[in-house]
Amino acid sequence: MLLKINNLNISFVNRNQQENLVVKNFCCEIKPAKICALVGQSGSGKSIIALTILRLLNGAKIAGEILFENQNLLQLNEKSLQKIRGKKIGFIFQDPNTALNPLHKIGKQIEEAITIHNPKISKNDLKNRLHELMRKVELEALIPRLNSYPHQLSGGQKQRVMIAIAIANNPQIIIADEPTTALDAIVQNEILKLLKNLSKNLNIAILLISHNRKAVAKLADEIIEIGQKNNNLETETDIEKHDSKSYEKILEVKNLTVKHKEFYANKNLNFSLNANQNLGIIGESGSGKSTLAKALVNLIKFDGEINLFGDKNWQKNSQELRRKIQIIFQDPYSSLNPRMKVCEIIAEGLIIHKITSKNFENEVREIMQKMKLDEILYNNFPHQLSGGQRQRVALARSLILNPEILILDEPTSALDFATQNDILNLLISIQKQQKISYIFISHDLEVIAKMSDFVAVLKDGAIVDYQDKDGIFSKSQNDYVKTLIALGL
Repeated sequence: MLLKINNLNISFVNRNQQENLVVKNFCCEIKPAKICALVGQSGSGKSIIALTILRLLNGAKIAGEILFENQNLLQLNEKSLQKIRGKKIGFIFQDPNTALNPLHKIGKQIEEAITIHNPKISKNDLKNRLHELMRKVELEALIPRLNSYPHQLSGGQKQRVMIAIAIANNPQIIIADEPTTALDAIVQNEILKLLKNLSKNLNIAILLISHNRKAVAKLADEIIEIGQKNNNLETETDIEKHDSKSYEKILEVKNLTVKHKEFYANKNLNFSLNANQNLGIIGESGSGKSTLAKALVNLIKFDGEINLFGDKNWQKNSQELRRKIQIIFQDPYSSLNPRMKVCEIIAEGLIIHKITSKNFENEVREIMQKMKLDEILYNNFPHQLSGGQRQRVALARSLILNPEILILDEPTSALDFATQNDILNLLISIQKQQKISYIFISHDLEVIAKMSDFVAVLKDGAIVDYQDKDGIFSKSQNDYVKTLIALGL
């Protein structure tokens, strides 16, 4: 047995000195060169367990045993742990955008992982090892670009850099915490295949943490479910359908173009949206989906025309119209202010738009209840929340303003199926109660198929297919769509 966890209990003490038990009597075994998947709903404690193994969790009360090489990792001092972290046990963090240092070049960051444990390595050996790692994670094309910064890479490329760092010192175990959460569906499939090949070829055991049983089913040798047993972890998205009959045009986009230096992120986009209807947007990584979302809410410069509720100059003319179009960003961890409490984040829009008095507590608690956010989280900070909880806070922050258009950039990619169903059904319920339209950006065909009336396919910044959703999934000749359907994604 390579690593064994016995009766692990993890709890936190809140400001009222009340103990909140988040992991109870957890047990598992990781065998050499095997892949063990730990699955569970958002907030079930998966990431907390992962961080606890290498003692990367601060402020927690921990009991139990984590046995590795006949040692209890929970009893080792910091100096002993440093000899294990990154050398014998590698770690792939959930979000490469926050795990990679934005100020350091990717080559330097991979080199650092090597030199920490091999300080006497020669420059030539270091260079050879760096290039070898790039080839192992299928980034050979990036070897000439080792001086690039993380923001200059796609999501899939950044995730592969994280994997290169994790395997840099030939570890016995890799802990992979949701390594494909925010990735395009095809790239997600490629990353999972890469992990399987690395495990097999390098004789590495992997603890794969995921909310998606379906994604890991073909990969894992063993699946352990944490938290409440819930069949929705592996079933398809089960949501209601909204009544989409509408002829009132509320958004019209004409020749929308976004250019970065000599590169077109979006090029001559044309589409419209009616009240109470939903537009789905799909496309491979780097196709311009998120850029379009930011342009629609005037967060980046663009050429062309965005006509909102009959006003093509709405960005300058009306703060009320700005309230009516809101956005949920792809990564709630970076879009939520880390210095603000949950209650302050949700209430911020109310205060800016002067919708409420200073006493906003009732409105905030009401929307938190709608979003199924426990009241105990009211005074928490974003880092104290799970990924799913952070996404619910982001949704609450936008929905509390009662917008008429809500742009959702991968709103459920970080959520398990049960939580995803809850969120999507909530959005449909809100759509039935009030006048609201959604623009869904997603790599999940199930979500797009069930939530959208029309679907636009983006490639290289341009719309290459635009049909009603039935036409997209039955008639589309687009290679990306056909590949997703073939993969069952």
